[in-house]
Amino acid sequence: MHIIKLTALAALSLAVPANAADLATIDCVTQKLQPALKELIEAEVTRSFAEGATRANFDPAVNSGLRLAATNCAIEHKWSEAAATAARDYALGKLSLPIGEKFVAQKGFDVADLETHFGALAEEVRNRPLTKEEMQALVIASVTDEEKQTRENAALLNNYYLILSTVQYAAWNFTQA
Repeated sequence: MHIIKLTALAALSLAVPANAADLATIDCVTQKLQPALKELIEAEVTRSFAEGATRANFDPAVNSGLRLAATNCAIEHKWSEAAATAARDYALGKLSLPIGEKFVAQKGFDVADLETHFGALAEEVRNRPLTKEEMQALVIASVTDEEKQTRENAALLNNYYLILSTVQYAAWNFTQA
């Protein structure tokens, strides 16, 4: 029994890079953000969804505030630059997620169904940014009701899946950094 535990521990240690960031610390960036910056992020993400923008063009204060929080967390937790970048992306994704969920629910989409569609992708696909083709296939598979098959809904779901994807691959990148 003891040998089995040692073998399992050895296998696990090979699966995780020696200097990998501790996933338990990834929320540090969100925790270090000032309430005013969180409100600005919420407003910017809401505006982006309301405009149907496919690429968010946020106020520069969002990026600088996230960068500062990530730098402070990197010092505190001894993260690499790659881990800090991944944690910053993760924080923005996590803060954006409830807003995206609200917008897709308002359009009559079931958030749990959308998460199931995303979760059905292969893990290696979810652990990196989705390609344009993968995103398109995911959106098409998610909209079976012909009345909901509109460009507006496709853009909405694309943005929502972009957030889910960002949260997933940023967490994975963090553990690899």
